[in-house]
Amino acid sequence: MYLALLFIFLVLVGVSLFTYKPSTNQYDEVEVDEDGVVKVSMKTPFGSMSLLQIFLSVTIIILFFVLANYIFLARLNLRYSSFIMILGIIGGLVLSVLRLGLKGKYQLSDKFFIIYGASLFGVILLYAIFGGRTYFHAEAYASLIVPETSVFSADVDTIDADNLPVVDKQYGERLGVLKLGEFAGLGSEFQVGRYTDIIYQGKQYLVAPLEYRDFFKWLNNRDVGTAGFIMIDKVTEETRLINLTNQDGSGLKYVESAYFSQDLTRHVYLNGTTKYERIAVNFEIDDEMNPYFVIQLGLPTIFINGGRDVVKIALVDAITGETTLYDVDEVPAFVDNIYSDYLVLEQLNYYGSLREGFLNSIFNQVGVLRTSPGRRTVINNDELYHFTGLTSAGSDESTVGFTYINMRTKSATLYSFPGATEMAAMNKTLTLIPQTNISSSFPVPLSVEGNATYYLLIKGDDGRIIRHVFMNARDLQVYGIAETQSAAYNDYILNSDEISNTDLTELESELLGIDSYVLEGNTVYWLTFEEGSYALNVSNVSTDTIRLLISLEIGETIKVNLSGNNIRSIERP
Repeated sequence: MYLALLFIFLVLVGVSLFTYKPSTNQYDEVEVDEDGVVKVSMKTPFGSMSLLQIFLSVTIIILFFVLANYIFLARLNLRYSSFIMILGIIGGLVLSVLRLGLKGKYQLSDKFFIIYGASLFGVILLYAIFGGRTYFHAEAYASLIVPETSVFSADVDTIDADNLPVVDKQYGERLGVLKLGEFAGLGSEFQVGRYTDIIYQGKQYLVAPLEYRDFFKWLNNRDVGTAGFIMIDKVTEETRLINLTNQDGSGLKYVESAYFSQDLTRHVYLNGTTKYERIAVNFEIDDEMNPYFVIQLGLPTIFINGGRDVVKIALVDAITGETTLYDVDEVPAFVDNIYSDYLVLEQLNYYGSLREGFLNSIFNQVGVLRTSPGRRTVINNDELYHFTGLTSAGSDESTVGFTYINMRTKSATLYSFPGATEMAAMNKTLTLIPQTNISSSFPVPLSVEGNATYYLLIKGDDGRIIRHVFMNARDLQVYGIAETQSAAYNDYILNSDEISNTDLTELESELLGIDSYVLEGNTVYWLTFEEGSYALNVSNVSTDTIRLLISLEIGETIKVNLSGNNIRSIERP
């Protein structure tokens, strides 16, 4: 904006120098009537400028703003005060040209410009104060997102230790750089862009497009595009570089690091989205691994310019540039990112602070809630959610519950659960090993046999995983920590008194089969009954139970105590 104003100033100076001429009376016509009275009349309204010069000057001003808007991409919508300001500046420049070009009774006075400037300032001030502020529209802001309350263990998937994500975006950036480094020719031309969480074929992945390193790399590759994209399995850490140019010779042409007509932001802007605010840009792939950019487009929803929300999605084919606009409820099924985490957490903070009115949010603060300073993308029931905690105003160490916000529908659920905050869990994790230069990942919330649990990673300064940690979310008791995920989980099950003492289900039935396998040094048995199959991890049961297990025969009727799908003990009836 500051560069634009500088350009405007230079244009104004240029127009003034181009059009200025000393004032003369060559256009005045002098007449003497029959009574000898001298009359002076204006032959033309133009002063120091001709009509052609005025037309050319105004045209230059308009063309300049068109060029400036091609660079800065302003939101052309009267609901935004920035657009009002732009119109005001253009009008001021045009009026300045007319002042230079007209004379006599047609000339614009200083008073007119003072009134014009004051009016423009007044309109912008009205937008800023009354346009749609929280102090006038607290209830509307609090209604942008309204979480439903539910029971955490009932709605959230019980833990599957084989499908826990170990790769966050920070770790993913390291994996992506290492993978790109395996291709020397590509690494010198491209770099890995921003990662997006997606679900692909039922699994959670991080994907990121390859972007140009600089202008000259774009210039050299603009006819083909960047090579493709990085794809990381968040569970297995498998990192792949999908090289599209090797497949069909055409890569990603429309990316954020491209220039001119291939610049993604400019391309979308010039394809019917000039009036929208660009809230977020995400890279995704469909089921056939075709690459797309998902641009979240927003508008104010409260009064004139308050309460922004996503109203449209622009889906851009990263190879061809084909752009399609969708309403938020009509977006193709493969798109996971319709609502950004920053937007929904902003709205969640409005809900937490303004439910009881604006004044209460400042003074009494009764029932005022705020989101935790971190967030995480989690998968539940095959859908992606933004996750964060909610704490009471003024509280630093305890949370009143968790919130899950669906990334496609913005439906939110508040799981009321008094416990420790995510930041407290991260700080606790860093005290578990005597090592410096370590960091903790933001926790993943889990339901382990009905108990709210935090799963965290301790990482070294190079991003590699040092320890896997499971802790109780209520009291931050660490019941599982190990170098591998399954070992930490087994420790958690074995050592957690709260989990071990949960109500057990008794099953008495005929044993139909026994299978076993070894998982990271631990033997796991599957006992099959007519009612189903249940797991018994030898590291989680007593020695007497193991002895009894070894002596069992197929067809024998036994009694087992179950916690979920896990066998806690075995008895002969």
